[in-house]
Amino acid sequence: MTGTDETENDDEQVDEVVSMYQQDDAVGPGDAPAPESTDGEGASGDQDTQNDAQPDDQEQLETKAPIVEAGGGELEEVTGTFYVKYAQDVSVTLHEINTAQICTLVENPGFERHEIIEATLEEQPPMGVSYLVEELEEQYSIPVEQSDEALTTHVREIATEELSIGDAVAIEREGKGEIHIIRVEPAQVADTVEELHDDETTYKNAARYDHVSRVEVRTDTEAGVVSIRYMP
Repeated sequence: MTGTDETENDDEQVDEVVSMYQQDDAVGPGDAPAPESTDGEGASGDQDTQNDAQPDDQEQLETKAPIVEAGGGELEEVTGTFYVKYAQDVSVTLHEINTAQICTLVENPGFERHEIIEATLEEQPPMGVSYLVEELEEQYSIPVEQSDEALTTHVREIATEELSIGDAVAIEREGKGEIHIIRVEPAQVADTVEELHDDETTYKNAARYDHVSRVEVRTDTEAGVVSIRYMP
């Protein structure tokens, strides 16, 4: 492998990890713009013609609108591992962590934001756009905590020698788990840590990785380094 190929692979890995912690700007429910209204030409003339029709003529007009019937067939079931994005008393929004499928529950069986749910969901009639929990296999939370311990020598060397401001990279952790390293401006370290506690990516990563039950965040304020440790 040439030096150019190695550089390109390193850049791709950095970009991939950075993109994990960037917020999506997807349009949420109810945010889609309404279609623009159009005024047909000659509408006034058509209205005058209808007003001139006699009652006997109107009674003979047939309705051409189609009759909408409820959808048939079997209701879909979705089995997976879900992140609780929103949780209210009467509804819950779940994200399947592997497929990114969004499912809305029409009742809350006791879920809280940031929890991880392993369950089977069933579509609800007639439209099949909402779900209920058919079978709940597991419900758990993953603690995200800041540690006072210093960065490891290996992590500090990677951050200060290989990463520029705004870069991030993932490395294997000794044993089980994974470590993500983010390089930021020193003044942004505290804000970055606060965002990680509320960032859905942190919880989704933890649920996606095998044998991870907690997340530990370490920092070096002077160097502008944040280390996210996904640990068993």
